[in-house]
Amino acid sequence: MASIYWVAAGQIREQTDVRLELQSDLLINIAKTSGSLQALRNAIQTRNEEHDERAEPHFYVYALTTNTKLPFTKKLEAEYMSADARRIFGTVMFSDVLDIIDADIVVKRDAYARVIITRLQGGAQLLVAADMSEQNNLLLKLYNSMWLAVALMFLLAVLGGWLMGYGVLRRIDSIRQTAGEIINGDLSQRMVVTRRNDEFDRLSLVLNSMLQRIENLMKATREVTDNLAHDLRNPLNRLRNRLDTSRFQQLDTEHFQQLRQDALQDVDDLIKTFNALLSIAQAESGVHRDDWTAIQLDQLISDLGELYEAVAEEEGIKFSYKAQPGLVLQANKHLIAQVITNLLDNAVKYTPKEGAIQLNAEQQADQIVITVSDTGPGIPAEERDRVFKRFVRLDNARSTPGNGLGLSLVKAVADLHGAQVELADNQPGLKVILRFTI
Repeated sequence: MASIYWVAAGQIREQTDVRLELQSDLLINIAKTSGSLQALRNAIQTRNEEHDERAEPHFYVYALTTNTKLPFTKKLEAEYMSADARRIFGTVMFSDVLDIIDADIVVKRDAYARVIITRLQGGAQLLVAADMSEQNNLLLKLYNSMWLAVALMFLLAVLGGWLMGYGVLRRIDSIRQTAGEIINGDLSQRMVVTRRNDEFDRLSLVLNSMLQRIENLMKATREVTDNLAHDLRNPLNRLRNRLDTSRFQQLDTEHFQQLRQDALQDVDDLIKTFNALLSIAQAESGVHRDDWTAIQLDQLISDLGELYEAVAEEEGIKFSYKAQPGLVLQANKHLIAQVITNLLDNAVKYTPKEGAIQLNAEQQADQIVITVSDTGPGIPAEERDRVFKRFVRLDNARSTPGNGLGLSLVKAVADLHGAQVELADNQPGLKVILRFTI
């Protein structure tokens, strides 16, 4: 606003100075044409009298002085000089101008005048003064308008700031209220997300994702607790009943050994269940992330293949394995071996006699793919997502030993390594595909 006022004032002064120079040039041309200062004095007198006849304040005032009188330049301080060194400009009160020229002219004595003084030959000086009342009134209006605009902008800024603050506080209060309900136990609550896609919406989306994750973990924890209590109840009851019964029986060496063997089997099943849960928890928490090394996958597949070849032969199952030479996987060797072992255990467990199991590892584009396939009963398509949950066992698997944690561990290890797990139909049987990005 200050720069606008400064530019406007400078432009008005510049235009006024141009007009004053034109007025001076007209009078000087009269003197040059006639060749005497008397013609110039007559022209000045005529112009002044014309204004007097109109009975209105003069806009322009003209005067001429010679060496016999006090020069104007000793009364007026020059503001600046024009390109013509004989001319100077200044701004004074009209009353000072009248005192200098000693003339009775009707002007606005309390108004400012813009003055140009031109030095003529022979020591004479020509003065032309212009009334700046209208220009100053215009600048005053501009000045007042500026302050009005500043005040309006200030009020709008205060109002806008209050509205923004109110909106921010309302959004924060909404988040606080939702967080309070979540703290009180309602994990189904979510932060409000609008269509504005502002910072609060992006924060709400992140918080909602976190809340969804927490709710899923809480549900999973409850399911694990319930399933764990259900699955551990049977072996613990069997163990207690055996021990309780043994108190009232006279057991010979053979029956005592059988009782001890059955008790140890129940304890081993409990230990396996807890070890599996611990392995899943460690994989999900990333405990083994610092133990990654470069695994010679073809060598690992060969070692596990030789081991399970003998196991499959005892069960009357055909077993084959193949690994592309030179495969190197950056991973935790213990966990990868445990995953393949779990998949092979399941394959041997559910594949009938005369069936077939295949273990393959190869590189496809930018992925290393490990595949375990069998010719067992398979898993229905609608159940393939559910079997990765802990303690989930399908109806056709309840008659076989197990705790329903094998595929959960596979999924946890795959997630730790950023791999994908796919369950596909082997027609007949199941095909488990692990895809590791190189």
